[in-house]
Amino acid sequence: MKTLAVIVAVLIGITGLYVANKVQTAGVGSVLEGGESQATSTAANAVYGAFTGDQLLKTGRGTLSAVIITGANTGVLNFYNATTSNVLLRTGNIASSTILLASFPASTVAGEYMLDAVFTTGLLLELETGLMPTTTIMYR
Repeated sequence: MKTLAVIVAVLIGITGLYVANKVQTAGVGSVLEGGESQATSTAANAVYGAFTGDQLLKTGRGTLSAVIITGANTGVLNFYNATTSNVLLRTGNIASSTILLASFPASTVAGEYMLDAVFTTGLLLELETGLMPTTTIMYR
């Protein structure tokens, strides 16, 4: 009988630990803790601290959540699943056309563009030509 009570107590303890690990903590607003996006900004000039050219936003795995264009400009923006724009420095010399996540043409209309594009190597922003539009880039 004593052994049965110990086994029941151990099972209850294990079940409690399992349930406690499965409960997700609510974050601020409607996003669960750990699911938040990071944000960075671009602009045609660096007056407000935004970057104005090519930028490695993140290395490793993640998701390009959204690009919010608040001010159109002449720049063409490309987002790549890469850490460098130099094809010779990429593992396996992968062509840029095969790792393109998103491309925004010059004078793209202001708005929020939801992407949820997964990357595995890194998130690289390239200003192909022209002046950088004013944007907010959301990724995690």
